[in-house]
Amino acid sequence: MKYKNVKWLRFIQIAILVSCILILGLFSCLKLSEFLHPTKYIVSSENIIVVKIPYKKDGEIVEDVLKLPRGTEVEVRETEQTKSTVRYENKIFTIDNHYLADSLDECVQTEYVYPRRLVNLYSEKNGKLSSVIANKGEELKVVSVSGKDLNSQTGVVNWYKVEKEDKTYWINGNYVETTEKLANKTYSGSVVYSTYWDQYYGKNYSKNAYITQVDYKPFAQVSYPDNPIRTDINCVHTNLDTLVAHKEYFMDLKKKTSINSLCIELKGDEGYLWYKSDVPEKYMNTSNVVCDYAILSQKELSKLFKEFQDEGFYIIARLVTFKDPLFAQYDKNAALTDKQGNLLLHNNSYWPSAYSREAWMYNVDIAKEVAACNVNEIQFDYVRFPDGTLQNSLDKTIDFKNKYNESKVSALQGFLMYAKISLMDYQVYVAADIFGWPVVAEDDQDIGQFLPAMASVVDVISPMPYLDHFSKGSMGIEDPTEKPRETLKQFSSVVKRQLDKIESSCIYRTWIQGYSCSSEDIKNEIYGINDLDYEGYMIWYGNGNPNDLDKIKDGFIDSKIEEE
Repeated sequence: MKYKNVKWLRFIQIAILVSCILILGLFSCLKLSEFLHPTKYIVSSENIIVVKIPYKKDGEIVEDVLKLPRGTEVEVRETEQTKSTVRYENKIFTIDNHYLADSLDECVQTEYVYPRRLVNLYSEKNGKLSSVIANKGEELKVVSVSGKDLNSQTGVVNWYKVEKEDKTYWINGNYVETTEKLANKTYSGSVVYSTYWDQYYGKNYSKNAYITQVDYKPFAQVSYPDNPIRTDINCVHTNLDTLVAHKEYFMDLKKKTSINSLCIELKGDEGYLWYKSDVPEKYMNTSNVVCDYAILSQKELSKLFKEFQDEGFYIIARLVTFKDPLFAQYDKNAALTDKQGNLLLHNNSYWPSAYSREAWMYNVDIAKEVAACNVNEIQFDYVRFPDGTLQNSLDKTIDFKNKYNESKVSALQGFLMYAKISLMDYQVYVAADIFGWPVVAEDDQDIGQFLPAMASVVDVISPMPYLDHFSKGSMGIEDPTEKPRETLKQFSSVVKRQLDKIESSCIYRTWIQGYSCSSEDIKNEIYGINDLDYEGYMIWYGNGNPNDLDKIKDGFIDSKIEEE
């Protein structure tokens, strides 16, 4: 018996010894490989370097063009005095040694950055916006860059620490270029706009408002692995109260119709939040009123949305942005007022100014809080100035709090850029609603909503071409309310024409009218969208009361266009 135990003990000892030898050998091989073929990183003052690799094809020399973002790892095969042979994704090529660095911290060799548009500098990384601005093309000295802030997939530096007037600030890399020439490069060459408002505000007003002050360089297309971008969203709108009261009804919509998404109002146009938020107390002295009608905690909200996501729903959180009388009343310095500083009651509501950075930060802080509650997309509604203020502007009886002398279009684009950058870490998509008529008019209708400017920033643009919003004869249609398919087809063609003139990969997912419509009307609106090779829709029928939705749910068809 003892002999057998000794035998097993020796076997175990030999097995352990062999394992150690194998592990040591493997480790040595890795170390040797690392020694013989060390890892280097692409370094550059630009986001991307272009490498041309010549090879023979059909007896002729052709070139394979390789784009390498700075921060890209390459394996060095052979090093000479000025050049090295490296390997990347099974491609072997020669590259100058000054493009190679030993660490990520050495990859960014940028002395100055230059904004592509007016931008507020941050007081700290990912912190609040300061009141200090940098103008388009302005030279900002780079103080430092961390390798942790380099996106090696795109070569974009997320954050630069910069200096202005002997003080240090932070600026996000999505705003800037590394040369003044690139910062002033025009991306708006094909953008078409109406000069209608020149007759009121003066010659070249429209060009300055829609082109000069706007950044048309699109954000890089993104699709988050755990939240892939989708075009086939068939959605109905509801508010949180209705969703909680009729949870099973909305769950069944996915089983009985082609609805696969819900757009839920979490912040309404009176400024109230329907969940218990921690944000208002940071901005208002008596913040509790904002959550007076809250029905769920953040934890409960997150749990509810997760239940719907587990059933296959794509969750969109709708936030009313610049129609917010509660915020306006608590911060007059951020609100529309008369010249004496009194709040301006316009269309029976007080309005924060979309120029106000305080209003920007308040709404984006709410969006970040919501983004952490299992949502796929944040949708900003009322991203606009109030309509009908032309005479007030001409009479100078309104103070818009336009501290930086921006156009309304520039201010709204600036807000959306700030929101997009702030929400990237949450891996949610950013959407914005836009009135239908500015799209057709190809200007901003004096409310700041200009389709190409907004679509250059957001992931999803959602116009509101409701049939009863168009007068007879609009877009050449005798009565749009009687021609739902033709109306949505013509409107979508107007959108397509404008989106085709910018480089953005923004998704067009339009609202369609549900109220005062039949199921056949709903289907025809969807067919009209499909006629232009678009898919996806959102149905507006107020608060999404089940009794209302039941009348038209036979129209909730799938908008997905099948590939041939």
